[in-house]
Formats: sequence, structure tokens, C-alpha cells
Amino acid sequence: MVNQNCVARTLGSREAIRSLQVLLAETGTVSRSEIARRVCQQFEFVDSLGRWQLASCQKALRGLHASGHIQLPAPQPGGRWPGRPARLGQAVPEPTGVPARAGAVQGLTLTLVETEIQRRTWNEIVAREHPQGAVLHVGAQLRYLIESQHGILGAIGFAASALALAARDEWIGWSPSMRRKRLHRILGLSRFLIRSSVRCRYLASMVLGRALRRLPDDFRHRYGYRPALVETFCDASRHAGTCFRAANFTCIGQSAGRGRLAPRGQRVPKKHILVYPLCADWRSVLGTVEPLGAGEGLGLDAFAAQELGGAPLGDLRLTKRLVRTAAMQAAAPSASIPAAAQGKRALVKGHYRFIDQPSESAVTPENILHPHRERTLRRMQGEPLVLCLQDGTDLNFAEHPGCSGLGLIAKRKAKAKAKAKAGDKAGDKAKGGGPAGGKQRSKGSKQEEGRQLPAGEVYPDGTLGLHMHSTLAVSTAGIPLGVPQIQFDAPDGKAERGKPLAERKTMRWVRGLRECGRLAARLAGTRVVSVMDREGDVFELFAEARRQAGVDVLVRARHNRSRGKGRLKLFERIRAQSAQAKLKIDVARSSARRSTRNQKAKRLRKARQASAELRWRSVQVRDPKGRREPVRLQLVHVWERSAPGGSKTLEWYLLTTLEVTSGADAERVLEWYGLRWRIEDWHRILKTGCKAEYLGHRKGERIQRAVTIKAVIAWRLAAMTLLGRETPELPAEVFYTELQMRVLRHFAARRGLASPDNVGLALRTMAIMGGYLYRKNGPPAGPQKIWEGWTLLTHMSEAYDLRDYFERPLADSRPEP
Repeated sequence: MVNQNCVARTLGSREAIRSLQVLLAETGTVSRSEIARRVCQQFEFVDSLGRWQLASCQKALRGLHASGHIQLPAPQPGGRWPGRPARLGQAVPEPTGVPARAGAVQGLTLTLVETEIQRRTWNEIVAREHPQGAVLHVGAQLRYLIESQHGILGAIGFAASALALAARDEWIGWSPSMRRKRLHRILGLSRFLIRSSVRCRYLASMVLGRALRRLPDDFRHRYGYRPALVETFCDASRHAGTCFRAANFTCIGQSAGRGRLAPRGQRVPKKHILVYPLCADWRSVLGTVEPLGAGEGLGLDAFAAQELGGAPLGDLRLTKRLVRTAAMQAAAPSASIPAAAQGKRALVKGHYRFIDQPSESAVTPENILHPHRERTLRRMQGEPLVLCLQDGTDLNFAEHPGCSGLGLIAKRKAKAKAKAKAGDKAGDKAKGGGPAGGKQRSKGSKQEEGRQLPAGEVYPDGTLGLHMHSTLAVSTAGIPLGVPQIQFDAPDGKAERGKPLAERKTMRWVRGLRECGRLAARLAGTRVVSVMDREGDVFELFAEARRQAGVDVLVRARHNRSRGKGRLKLFERIRAQSAQAKLKIDVARSSARRSTRNQKAKRLRKARQASAELRWRSVQVRDPKGRREPVRLQLVHVWERSAPGGSKTLEWYLLTTLEVTSGADAERVLEWYGLRWRIEDWHRILKTGCKAEYLGHRKGERIQRAVTIKAVIAWRLAAMTLLGRETPELPAEVFYTELQMRVLRHFAARRGLASPDNVGLALRTMAIMGGYLYRKNGPPAGPQKIWEGWTLLTHMSEAYDLRDYFERPLADSRPEP
């Protein structure tokens, strides 16, 4: 039985109630059991073994009778369900001579409860000795007696799982409809008892392991299908849960504290939720949320509601306001808030009220991003392999005085500080000096004043802003799938040495890797690779990778590590070995760049094809402090020995946990690392196209909220750009509204372009609006022309709509004077 028969839901429909009323009128005076049997026959309510689901049907019929939808005959006497489980009526004898260790227990067996005397024995032990007592289980269940030559050592019982658990359902990735269909595939470990007189180490974990191994077969033999997952609860205030950890249970969150059997309105202590998968493909068996295509949800009409709707902000009105402001900004990403709102005061006011929520509110970057993260996970499920690109960027708010909560993202050099100080002194002399003379402060001093530093806290002059460390998920084709994590940080400008590990920059990368691990745990059949640049080359990251199952790491090496006294260092060692393969690399053209305060000047680089050598080997990366075991990694070396015309030669060292045994493996690793530039493109769209550094809020936390919204909009623009190249055959309506399509077709006809009937042609037409010079052999449109074309398309669509509006005849409904 793949899907569970939702008996109550099926019988609760209007059509089913009408059918039941006709059936009851035709049956006359028969028992309720006979009515349930006929209903099962009519609606085909059968289980996996072909048996009628009489108990579920009777329960649903009683509910409809109580609500007045149908009228059942009076119940026959003697047919009521017993209120308490049947017991022996006397205590079960205590075991004798139990050894101190589980391995020495003689004849340890798990006896499946099947006979009446076994049921009564199980109930008696649990009722007398379990803290929660015995309970009448309903539905599918299995119970075992823990027996040995020393006597009965305990009892264990599995029954129906909790109807709804927020932490469990989110961890699985269930939609409400899928939960109702597949809930029967989860069993709850309802009772587990090792008798108080038994003092035997490791017995609990051994019994759990044996029970979980035989549970699927026993359950299939009795009910006709195999369960996929076992769940249980552990009260941390009373139990450490050591036996569950030893049996490889995973803690996935906490319960809400309502209690399934507690009186209505009464709270119970929150408990840890522990789960144990019974099969490797448990996610597909449970029917996790259906995967999304890379282009789904990008249309302007539904984008904001799908990617940000349902954010857990504590108030449904705030969620609706988030969707409205995101849709407004997505229509005009480069415009200011008043311009994007087209002068609508309500939209402007609603945006700033949303951003200016109190610090203690649920309007946090994590909660704003939550729906988009879930949609990203669904897009990742549709890919066999996903690259999670990690990188950081600084958001510069140096020209934004009076904003608190910013950090020092760049220090001023000593020469610049001396020059600024000399300028201050010259200004003081010209003005007369002192407060009365109106002392002129340097630019850095103005920033320090605007940052509102705490009393006694001193920072060197520099640039104020926020550091944003993000993870961008992309497919192996380079199409952005979403932004599952954003970390904001206000650096204090102090040296890293001496800080605890939790406060160092290194932890940004470690936290990003842990997020990849959480994503991989929720994916079935999708491989996750975390890709980082040279800043991620730290031993703590590689040590963390050993603890993250299902995630591989790919990092560009930065440190030429020592391999021991008298041995060549890491880079020299792989350079010394002979080339194992050769390959051609297309080097793209790069424009020249002037030097700025934060970036060095860059020379013009022409497009060319480089001939490079490829080497790889297995290496051990040692802990520089010598406290932890070395980590075994693969090192891939790409080296262009000489470059023509004085160009800079290419040389990369890549460290990875991926298996590299051939030239094809090494080239694949190199190709995946080459896609890391996608996150740089996304940063550029965010900062230049969406104007993330032009926000005028007065607090850093407000800036973080606004940047999070813009980050999702920037992802949409990046995805549109790449999808136009990789999947140009998609229908254009995936991205554009009907009004926008009318404008694009009109523009294409005026310019003699092909009709924009698919995504590739529509994006090209829009890029031409933004200034893209289309040539047959030229490069495709970049993200800048896409966002500039989108902005112009928005304005033209508004003008087109206004033209239609003014061409309509006006209805003279004004009252006479």
C-alpha cells in the first residue's frame, strides 16, 4: 500500500455523505459493524493484505454521526471498546542472575507478542514499571517481550506515529497532503522498558538494534508493507537518551509541548524528537515534496508569493506585507522604494513599517529567507548533483552616516590616516581650532561618529559596512537554484589571533558547510558538493567535513603546507611529479580596471586558449596545532607552464574530498570549481543591479532584512540570465506577464527581430532594450543588460497600460455643480 486510504477524509466529502445517506436508508436495521463492512465494499477501503479497514471506517462513521451528517442505528450492547488494556492481575517475576554486560546475557531474544497470555504479560510489565504506564494502542502495532534465560528483562512496543509534528514534517519535506497519504509509513516507538531491577550495561542499545533490524520484516508479514521510519520522544530533563544515540537515532528538533494524550489546553514538557530510517530510500518511500524545475516560480505574477509567501514572521499581515514589497521591488529592482511604488504612499509606508520592526520581532533574515530555502531544496531535489557555492562580500555603507550596527569592513592604511590627520590639523588652523572653531573631522572620523560606538570602545579609521557570507546552490549546468543561507556579520576590525573559534571568520565557512549537511540530509538521490575559494582553506573546515555525511568539499588551496621535516612542501611535491594529463582551457576576456580604495588595478586580458598540465594525488592535511588526526584529501594541480604575450600563467591547487582516480575525474573537479564564478555574478547583480549598498535605514538589522529581500530578487535575475542560455526553448510566459509579452512583441516587430515566443528570444529582446548589441557570433547578454532591460521593460509596460487606459472612453459620473 503506497498511499494510505484517508477514510475519514474520503467519507467527509459532500458526495460521500449523500451516498452514505442513501446506503443507510436502504440497509434498514442492521448493526454498525455490518454498515461499516458495506461502506468498505462500496468505497473499496482495503489494506495491503486485502482486508477491509473496518476499524477506521467505524471511527469515521461515528464522527459523521456525532456531527449530525448521518444517523446510525443504536450500538448493540456489549460492543464497546474496553477502557483499559487486559492484564495478568499479578506481577511478573523478576529476572535473576543478570550479568553486568549485555554480551554475557544468556539466551537474549525478542519475542513477538501474538498470544493472549503474551499480550497480558506485556501490558502487566508496562503498566506496573513504565513511567507512563500502559496505553491502548490503535491501528498498526508490534510489541515485543525482551526474554532471556534469566527471565523477562523488559518490553518494547511500536505503534502509530504522531499525527503532525512540525519539526519532523519539515525535516522530511512533507506537504500536508503527502503527510496524510504516507503517515502510515512511520512507526512510533511508544514504549521501551528495561526493568528497574536489571543493571546491565549496553543492554538497551543492543535491544534497540535488534528490534529495529527485525521490525520491517515482522511488520510486512503482519500488515503487508514495510515502514520507512521510526520516531520516538525523549524528555531531556529525565533521560540523557544515550541508548538512542548508541543505536544511531538522530535528533531533529523538539515537540511543541501539547501532548497527544494530555487534557485539552494543558501543556507538557517539550521533548526531543528522535528518528531512525529503516531503509536507504526512506525519503522516496515517504514521498517528500515533489521536485521543482530550475525555472519554476520565476514569473513576475507569482514570484514573490511562491518564494517568500508563508514566511514564519509571527503575524500573517507581516507575511502579506513581505510579499507585496518583494513583488514591488522585483518589478523594478534598480529603482528606489518610492520609484518602485510609483508614488503609492501605502506601498512605501508598508515597506518601511515592515523593515522597521522591533529587534525582538520574528522579522529576521532567517525567517524572511525560510520559504525561499524550502523552494531551493525542492529545486535541488530535481538535480543529481548540486554545487553549493560559498563566498563572502562586503556591503559598503561608508557614505551612510548615523547608522548603528555596522562594522569595520576595511581599515585605512597608515599613509592615508596620516594624510587625513594632517588635513584635520590644517583645517583646525584655518578655522581657529577647538570646538568653537568648528574642527573638521576626517572621513574615517565621520564614519566612527555615525557608527555610534559604545563608550570606551576604540576602532581604527576605516570603511564601515556589513559582511555578507552566502551559499548559492547551482546545478552542474551553472543555473542558480536558490540561496539557502545568508550570514551577516559586523566585523570589529580586531585581529583574529586570540579570538575564540566561534568568533573567527573561519566559522562562516564552517557554518555554511553545516547548512550544506542539513540540506543533504533532506535530499534523496542528490549529491551535494560545497565549493569555496582560497579563504576556505582552513583545517577546521576539513575536520568538519568528516562529520558531515553526504557532503563533499572542493576548495582552492591557499597554504603551501609542510609535509614534515626534510620533505618537500605540498605544492612543490605535486609540481615535481610528471604530468598525468593535458587539457585546453578557454580563458575569457577581462576588461581593465582602475585601482580603487578596496581593489587593485587590473590589466586588460584578451581571450585565449591555454594549454595546461593536470596532476593529482592523495595527500594528508595535518592539523597545524597537532591536536586532531590528519585529514585525507585529493589534491588536483592545474599548471600552464608558459603563457603567450606576457599574459599571466594559470595555476590552481584544488583540495577535495571527491574521489579522483583518472584524468576525467580531475577535469570534472576543475569544471565544477570553474562554476564558482556564478556567486560573483550574483554578488554583482545584488550590489549593482539591485542597489543593495544604497539602502538608507538607520540600523544594521534593518539593512539585513532589506538585503535579504534583494538577495532573492538578485537570484531571480541571475537564474533568468542563465536559463535563457541553457534552456532557451522554454515558453516565454514562464518569466513574463501577458502585458510584458505584448510590449516585447511590439518592440521586436518595430526592430525587425524574431518574435519572442520562447525564453531565449524574449530575454535577448529584453537585453537589446537595455543596450545589448546583438551579434550572431558575439557573446550572450550578461546580467547587467538583463537587469537594465528588465527595468526599461517595466517602464514601457506601464506606459503601454496607461495608453490603453487613456484610450478608453471616460464615463461622466461626476455630479453636477
